[in-house]
Amino acid sequence: MNTNLRLFRKRHIPEECVPLTKDTVLFFDDSRMVTSWNVLKPRADFASGISLFDFKKHWKITRVAKADGSLHHWYCDIMRVHISEDTKTDTVTYLMEDLLIDIVMEADGSLDVLDLDEAAEAFEKGLISANDLTLALNAADALLRVIRSGEFAEYQKIVESYL
Repeated sequence: MNTNLRLFRKRHIPEECVPLTKDTVLFFDDSRMVTSWNVLKPRADFASGISLFDFKKHWKITRVAKADGSLHHWYCDIMRVHISEDTKTDTVTYLMEDLLIDIVMEADGSLDVLDLDEAAEAFEKGLISANDLTLALNAADALLRVIRSGEFAEYQKIVESYL
């Protein structure tokens, strides 16, 4: 079976659903996907990335690279994937729903947790449910524990194996 993959990123703030037509799928199975991408609009700070989606843990771990390919930073999105299949067209659609909370690890190892205020705002406005918020907080906590324990290096090795 030759499956056609369609990828989308759904955000709540700002509200958008964007087809990821320029992303290249390097690997996928039932629990993970690895993609590579280039920025859509030229930027001075970074140019490309490789992203590992862990569907069961609700993480997207991205190695963000400068134009010369060197590491700029690691950007981790908390997300949920919605998978739908169309057997008539042999197409599988992956809708990556951003659950707003992000964790950034700079090249020097320093950490920052971003957009907790956006998660609260999205919940207050009814854009995400209590279950979504709970999932996002638990997934972010689990990822922070993995980073602090040193186990994050295993995920970095997976991503970097696609360089």
